[in-house]
Amino acid sequence: MTFGSTLARLRRARGWSQEALAFRAGLSQRHVSFLETGRAQPGQGSLAKLAEALALKAWEHRELLQTIAPMASEPAVNPPDIALVAALMERFSPWPAYAFRPDGSQLGTNASLRGLLRLASPDEDIWTVTAPDGGPNIYDLVFHPRGLVGFMENPQEVIPETLRRLRIEAAHSPSLMPVLRRIEAYPAARIKPPPGTPPPPVLIERYRIGGEKLAIISVLSLLASPGELALDQLRIESFVPADADSEQLILRI
Repeated sequence: MTFGSTLARLRRARGWSQEALAFRAGLSQRHVSFLETGRAQPGQGSLAKLAEALALKAWEHRELLQTIAPMASEPAVNPPDIALVAALMERFSPWPAYAFRPDGSQLGTNASLRGLLRLASPDEDIWTVTAPDGGPNIYDLVFHPRGLVGFMENPQEVIPETLRRLRIEAAHSPSLMPVLRRIEAYPAARIKPPPGTPPPPVLIERYRIGGEKLAIISVLSLLASPGELALDQLRIESFVPADADSEQLILRI
């Protein structure tokens, strides 16, 4: 995707004409037109003006920059961010939680989640046995035949929603397409909800682990990181018990 086509898409997503964007950015409509058609390339000044006028989110800014100077991979998360995430993980206790990048790469887990996974798979590290070549991944953890799908009692609800989330991330960042193709190749990706079944207002994930039933609700958190691309790469997912029995199970771990 080119700079021009990406700029035009971001502009149209805001319902603006070229004239409206030019006015907000302090540029001429002709220059905006030339940028979108590829007849001109942006300088640092016009790029900064466009980013400010469009109020780009970090992932949108990154996407626009990649059309000018493509990066081989997503920006790395530096050690201070990892340390921050590790501390945040335990703040979510006693509820299970993990941190990950948009491509599903696992960045950290808290003690509650580790205990829950040990209960589900006491003889092997479920992160390791489901991990692709790049290391533990939350999507592989769910879809892999030896992963969480084998413990689910309502995969017809959980699997399609998890796949939908990954597809949204891949639509925003085309570099995630190889991850999406890998996950879609798992047999679990073919699980569909019954025809005509509307999605539940709140998705409750139901599992049977260690001979006990567990019902949890996923809560996805993003870190407030205006203009900070590294922090924008972080996601934190925590799991709140959906009933009293599930709460007691988690608290016992």
